[in-house]
Amino acid sequence: MRIKVIQKFIDIARGKKKIKQIIIFNILACLLFQLIINLKVKFIKLLKLDKKIKVAFLHMYSTDIQNVCIFEKMLADDNFDPYFIVNPDISRSKENFDFNYERTFSELSKKYGAERVLNGYDYKKEQYIDYTNDFDIMTTNNPYDNMAHKYFQIKYWAQKCIPIFYISYFYMGKCNTSIANLRLKQFNYIWKYFAENSNVLDLAKKYELIKGYNIQVTGYPKLDKLAAFERLKNNNRKKIILAPHHTINSAKNAVGCFLEYADVLLKLPQKYPEIDFVFRPHPLLLENLKSETYWGKEKTKDFMEKLLSNTNITYSTEGDYLNLFAESDALIHDCGSFTAEYLYTGKPCAYLYRNSMDENLVFTEFGKECINNHYIIKCDNELYKFIDDIIVQGKDVKKAQRQKFAREKVMINYPCAAECIYNFLKKQLG
Repeated sequence: MRIKVIQKFIDIARGKKKIKQIIIFNILACLLFQLIINLKVKFIKLLKLDKKIKVAFLHMYSTDIQNVCIFEKMLADDNFDPYFIVNPDISRSKENFDFNYERTFSELSKKYGAERVLNGYDYKKEQYIDYTNDFDIMTTNNPYDNMAHKYFQIKYWAQKCIPIFYISYFYMGKCNTSIANLRLKQFNYIWKYFAENSNVLDLAKKYELIKGYNIQVTGYPKLDKLAAFERLKNNNRKKIILAPHHTINSAKNAVGCFLEYADVLLKLPQKYPEIDFVFRPHPLLLENLKSETYWGKEKTKDFMEKLLSNTNITYSTEGDYLNLFAESDALIHDCGSFTAEYLYTGKPCAYLYRNSMDENLVFTEFGKECINNHYIIKCDNELYKFIDDIIVQGKDVKKAQRQKFAREKVMINYPCAAECIYNFLKKQLG
């Protein structure tokens, strides 16, 4: 019996040693790749002295606008030749595939010209298009390789030895999704990840395989343009954004409260006719609701029709929502990214707190700080109190602490984060 127990411990020790060896090998392999890709960057700079550097901007959802500011700067620079490549989400329904592909292509073409927007999918031939031989460097607004066809995966472009820079589609560092992303193997193939703040770097040092080797702290460029917007004071009516998240499943790390507050959201426009509301759900919420697991198509359609039958509510789906932020007076939400993003406005925000949620499975310590600078809503009456006291009467008691926290911990290099990234890229490549 003792021999068997001893042998078992020996086997476990050997197994752990083997796992450790595999991890070390993977780390060394990724670091070697980083050395190679940095050499490639230097070659690009040397070989492109008299030619423009072609930059691919892989774009899946029009709402993920984090790298658009870099595209615009490159478009105005003779050293760069940037193009959007629209690629579909293949992990969800055909309806979602078609709707978001067409909407993204249409919005980008309308804003930047059809000549600057390339199709990643040929509907006539029913084929995906490989552009890796046509570009020098790449960036993508989707970090999840399982959502994209092979031709639009980080791993595939990395295998072609093409330098990839990345800006997160959501404000990283506040939720445990950040940790999960940093643990993705493809994150180690990214040449430069431009991070929001030092908190992200600290997480990368702990959870990324290459321990933050590819992290450059620059701030969050997605919100830079907010500084250029002026509030449209065409009337004295208050405007509140309602932004429910899509994670409505029963998991302990799901934050979506929509199923709990759907009836309340329907009542708000009628209860407060003097206030304008904007319904801005996560792009995947309605897709999830249409599933038979939840409401189904008919009930989802019925809800939207009832909600939008009110004259003081509008439905927001446009990709760029910064103007909406600027025009609004407050935000009521349970979203991940808005938890940090709306703090840039300085305006009051309420967080719909899901009672079944385990916040330790959802938020980092930084994320908890962001939430604590919101007004926490745990029931219908607290939601009404937020609107009555904070918005209508203007008793924003958290204003000073919220704005101080945002300035010191969230708004790094605002409104010049994009400039920091662009200058870095130009120095490295131009």
